[in-house]
Amino acid sequence: MKRVLNGTVVATALLASVHAHAQGGVTLYGLIDTGVDWESHAATAPGQTSAPGSAIRMTSLSSALPSRWGLRGKEDLGSGLSAIFELESGFAPNSGTLQNGNRIFGRSAWVGIESPYGTVRVGRQINMTYVALMKSTVLGPALYSLAALDPYLPNSRSDNTLSYFNDFHHFVMGATYSTGRDAQSSAGSAAVNGGATYNPGATNCPGSVAGSPTSCRQITALAGYWGPEFGLQLVYDELRGGPGALPGSVSFDPSMPLLLSSASQKTTRYMVSGYAQLGDLSFRGGAIHRMTAATMDYQTNIFYIGASYMVAPDVELDGEISRITTTDQKNANYYVMRATYLLSKRTSIYTMLGFMQNNSRASYAVGAGYFTVAGAKQTGVLFGVQQRF
Repeated sequence: MKRVLNGTVVATALLASVHAHAQGGVTLYGLIDTGVDWESHAATAPGQTSAPGSAIRMTSLSSALPSRWGLRGKEDLGSGLSAIFELESGFAPNSGTLQNGNRIFGRSAWVGIESPYGTVRVGRQINMTYVALMKSTVLGPALYSLAALDPYLPNSRSDNTLSYFNDFHHFVMGATYSTGRDAQSSAGSAAVNGGATYNPGATNCPGSVAGSPTSCRQITALAGYWGPEFGLQLVYDELRGGPGALPGSVSFDPSMPLLLSSASQKTTRYMVSGYAQLGDLSFRGGAIHRMTAATMDYQTNIFYIGASYMVAPDVELDGEISRITTTDQKNANYYVMRATYLLSKRTSIYTMLGFMQNNSRASYAVGAGYFTVAGAKQTGVLFGVQQRF
C-alpha cells in the first residue's frame, strides 16, 4: 500500500510539472488498450494434465498493445545537441494495478543526450532485441504474438543500462550494456528461489556484486539497414545470471522458470530479421536462436513471417505464422490474424483470432501469460478497443 501511495504522489507531482512547463518541451502521452479474450482448453496453472474447459476474461498485461502512460522531454542545448528523457509506466486497465514488476516507471526511466553522432541514454530502457522486434513483426507485443512462444521478447528491457544508437543514411547501429539487468523480484509462495515466483517482467538479477562484475550483466547489439522500402538487421543478446535480490535467491531466465545461479550461466540470443514495404502492403519476419547454458543446456528456434495490408484508409488486416522448436522437442505452430478498424486517429477497435498447434510435449498457450495442457490445439478470440492520448 505504501508503494502505491508513493507512486500516486510521484505521478501527481509529475503531472503538475507537465502542466506548469508545457512550453518547455515536455509531453504527456499514453494509451489504454483492453479487450475480452476467450480461449479453449484453458488451464489454471502450468503442468496440468487436463484442461477444465474454456476461459473468458478481460485482458490485463496486453491486448493489442500494453497500456501505458508516460512523459517525454527534449531541450535544445545548441550545436546540434539536445537533452532528452523518458518516464513510462505500464498498468493493467482491468484492475488499475502497476505492471513490470510493480514499478511506477517499469517500462522506462532514462535520461540522455542526442547529437548528430548518435544518441546516448542512461537508465532503465528497452534493449536492441525489442527495437529489432518492433521492426520485424506485424503483431508487436500483443496478447496473441511471439510473446506466447518466448515471454522475454515483449519484456526485453534492462535496468542500470547505458545505450548508444545511431542512424546514418538508413544504416543503423546500436548497443546496450547493463551492470544489473533487473533489480526487481516477484514475491510469491514458490519454495524455490527464496520465495520468488516466476515473472518475465521481474527476474531478480540486480547485479553490482563486488568481485563479480559480470553478475547479472546484459549486453545487446544491433546492426542493420532501415530503408523506406526494405530493411535487414542482426541482433546479439547476452544476459547472465547471478545472486538475486532476495536473501539466498538467484536470478531467473526471463524466457522460462530456469535458474541462472551464477555469472557463468547465461542465455544468448541471435536474431536475423527484416521487412519489405510495397505500398499499403508490408511483409515482416525473422528467426531467433536462443541458447541457455545453466545446470542444463537448452536451445530454442523461433521462425516467423507476417503481413499487414491497409484494405482501406480506416481498415487494416494483419496476419502472422510462427513456429518454435526446442531441445526437448516441445514444438508448436502458431497462427494469428487481426482486423483493426480506425474510428479516428486516436481510437480503434479490433478483433484477433489465434490458433496454437502444440505437439504432444508442448503446452504453449495461445494467449501470452495464460496456460493450457500438453498437446492442446487451442483457439483464442479477442475483441478489443484502444484509445491513445
